[in-house]
Amino acid sequence: MDRSVDPRGVFSTLQKHVTSDLLHLMDGLYCNIEAALFELAFRGDDEFRQRHCFDLMREMRYRRSKLIHAFARRLQREAYGWFGTPSSNCKARTEVELRQAMRLSSKCAAHFTHLLQCIAQRAAMGTGHALAPEELPISPMRIADCFLLSCRALEFDKDSIATLEDLFQRFILDRLGPIYGQCNQHLQRSGFLTRDEMAKACNG
Repeated sequence: MDRSVDPRGVFSTLQKHVTSDLLHLMDGLYCNIEAALFELAFRGDDEFRQRHCFDLMREMRYRRSKLIHAFARRLQREAYGWFGTPSSNCKARTEVELRQAMRLSSKCAAHFTHLLQCIAQRAAMGTGHALAPEELPISPMRIADCFLLSCRALEFDKDSIATLEDLFQRFILDRLGPIYGQCNQHLQRSGFLTRDEMAKACNG
């Protein structure tokens, strides 16, 4: 690793870039949410579901700014985790709520296993602090947790959050691949190597 590289600067910048990219994806969610909820509302003749979907449309429009700002703040709080300091997000939810975030993100986490492992190994070299892939401040689980915490803080009801989970997975979590690819490349350019890369460097 280049000794002129400031690890804290690298990971602070990385967290800011990921937050910015996620907010861009949130804009995409908002561009699609009314059509998605309208489709869900008329998937059958359930009047309660129709009323629920239309109420949620209005609620999402009304709370857009607050939800996005709350999500961004919680994502930035996660930055402390790169160096082993738990964020205040950890104090804001119960174990049951954490399991909810893990369930929501499990498919995505499995899909991006290799990239997340590479990022975790590079982060360990850069920070001196080992993190499991799911513990990364930018992991699917942490991102899902930040979103769910933001929804609860704005007092969305359980039915609304359950509906939003599916949309969040579709428009945010399933689209994290390019973001993780860029993170991996950024850390590699900063001189943080995976275990395989370090072994090759030693043997070369």
